[in-house]
Amino acid sequence: MAVDRALIRSRAEATGLTIPEDRLDAVLRQYEGFLRIVEEIDKLPIGRETEPVLEFSLDSFIPSTGTGSSGDRR
Repeated sequence: MAVDRALIRSRAEATGLTIPEDRLDAVLRQYEGFLRIVEEIDKLPIGRETEPVLEFSLDSFIPSTGTGSSGDRR
């Protein structure tokens, strides 16, 4: 997808935003970077049916001491 200043301006206007002329180049660079990241993610061998993780917990990363201390969170 070719991205230019006009596309950035029109997408911003479609969402009710106005980007000042002097900020368009910075926003364009950020958007191009975002699209590169999306392309890289699309290359990952993840099935389209894979559900996103809705909850994250550090519990699985904390080693259990088996002593009932605060390190044992189970």
